[in-house]
Order: sequence, then C-alpha cells, then structure tokens
Amino acid sequence: MAETHQEIPIDRKLSEIFQEAYDLMGTLDTCYDPTNSPEVQAKIKKCIGLFEDSTRLVSLCGLFSKNETHDEVATDNLRYFLLPFFLAQLTLKLCNAERKEIVEVAEVYYNDFLRRCEDYKLCDKPEAVLVEEHHGAHEGDKFQELTRMAQERNAKLKKYQEKKELDEQIKKLKIAMEKEHVDEEVKREFYMKLLNSCIMEAHEELVSISQEKQILEHIAVMRRNSGGEEGKMHPPKGPAPRPLKPIIITKDAVQKAVFGLGYPSFPTMTVAEFYEQRVAEGIFPDAERMKEINKNSLMNRVYQDNEAEQDKEDEKNEMLVEQDDEEYLARQRAKDEFKDDHRRGYGNRYNRS
Repeated sequence: MAETHQEIPIDRKLSEIFQEAYDLMGTLDTCYDPTNSPEVQAKIKKCIGLFEDSTRLVSLCGLFSKNETHDEVATDNLRYFLLPFFLAQLTLKLCNAERKEIVEVAEVYYNDFLRRCEDYKLCDKPEAVLVEEHHGAHEGDKFQELTRMAQERNAKLKKYQEKKELDEQIKKLKIAMEKEHVDEEVKREFYMKLLNSCIMEAHEELVSISQEKQILEHIAVMRRNSGGEEGKMHPPKGPAPRPLKPIIITKDAVQKAVFGLGYPSFPTMTVAEFYEQRVAEGIFPDAERMKEINKNSLMNRVYQDNEAEQDKEDEKNEMLVEQDDEEYLARQRAKDEFKDDHRRGYGNRYNRS
C-alpha cells in the first residue's frame, strides 16, 4: 500500500519493526502540520509500510491460531492484535487516493480487527451490525422511534464515559511501560485495556464509515446526474496512484478461499505466495542463500566442530581395534557384559512396585 515501502533486513526482528512503526505513529498524533502536507503524508506511508511488514511477519511466524483464546496468547504478542486497527487509522489519513477507496480499505481493516478479537473472546459480535438490524424496526411509530433514539443516546453516553475512564487508565499504565523493567502483569494489563479501548473505537469508526459511504454514494449520484463541467471530475495531475489493498494474509490456499469470501474485491495471499513474492523482490533470501547463511551460523559451527571431534574419536577407536589394544578391548567387553546383565532402565525403580 505504501509507496515509500522499504525493504526489511533479513536479520531484523518483528518486535523492532512494530516498535518503530508504533513510535512513528505516536509522533503523528503530536504533529501540528496539516495532514495533507507532503512531510506528514510521507510519514504516514512509511508507518503503513512498517505495519504491513509486521503483519506479514506475524503471518509467517504463525503467532495466532483460532483454537486459542486471549488468555493463551503470550503477553508480548497481544500488541500484534492491533495491527489491522492501526492500519485502518493510518489509511483514513491518506490523501493520495479516492476517498471511497480509502474508506473501503479502512472498513476491511476494522472488520478484520473485530473478527480476530471476537475469535479470541476479546469482544462479542460487532455492535454496528446489531444497530443496523434494529434500526427501522418501528419506523412508523413516532413514539417508539423517539424512545429508541433516547436509548441509543444513553448507550452512547455510557460508552463515552467508559472509554474516557479506560483511556485515563491507559495513560497511567503507559508511563509505567516506559520504565526499563516492566512487570509482566502491568504489561498485560496495559495491552488488554488498550485492546478494549480500540475495540470500542473500531465500532464507532465502522458506524462513521457506513455513514460516510452513503454520503460519498450520494455525491457520486449527484455528479452523474448533473450536466456540464461542474458535474465532471477533473483528472488529477501526474500519474494515477496505485490502488489500495489491505494486507491480510492466510496460512494456506484453503483458508484463502474461505477467508476471501468476506470481501472478494480485496484478494489475500497465502504465506507461501507471499514468501515467493518476497524472494522475487530480493527482500527475503532464497533457499541457496539461506544455506550460505546457515553455513556461517554459530549453531552450525558448533555442530560441525562436534562432528569433527566425533570423526576423530571414531578414527582413534578404529585404530585401537586394528592394533588389538588390550585396554580398549577389555573396556568394550566390560560394556557388552554389563548390557547383557542389565536391561535398559535397570535400577530406575523409583515409585514402582
């Protein structure tokens, strides 16, 4: 998605890429420059590229599984649930594409975030769907319509108050997270509260996106119906921007076929396809290069040293056998006799009848 995407060094950690993107996003929140300025847009695109790379690496590592709940996820991995949420927020700040395309991509990210949170029992069914189903049930009855609107208003006020209190707690925990040594419980509490806050915000954003899509559709109809130059869209100067595509990766082709049904206009790719693409781009090493890398690794060197020592030991023993060394042969006979008299596991009788 990001045009200023940079290649990932093969020795760079997922946590480092995510942290860089998270810190960069924090600078955007405190920036007073206009969002459509070239400097801010460049930062947004770079941040999107880093979060996209983090998403790809999370998929490659297979950190998440639908068979788990959030209690089974490691504390440091909880933050990666937020990847589609952050990508949705940053996508909405882009100014180099059609607004309709931007809000559709952001909608995909928010829905992906809520679905994953729902799978891991972090939230229930998105409330935005329930509101749409309930809306219009008593449209003809003015009194019931007013009652429904009052209930919705009270529910919104209650949620607003809950989110405000949650954000205050997150601010306090964020200060504790900046310390050099952070307790595991504090870290987990911070991520859980941050996730709950983002879930509430994602519900609100989906409602706003739904309303904005209706407005954009209305504007498009008005432009089509109106005649003359005023109703025509003037093509932007320079090359057309690349179409936006959300980065949602599945493990295999079967998941790709099923997962893609939710939004068929936005294709996904399997991990194998993604890796092949990255190898073709020269970002990830191919199989031959990985052999060269592994050949020089510390573990491989230790293995080679052990193998060389074993070869020397075998050669020495073979020479002793050829020379009929009495001491060595007596030692080998004693070993054989011991094995004959003592079965495997002999003497390991603790707590057994």
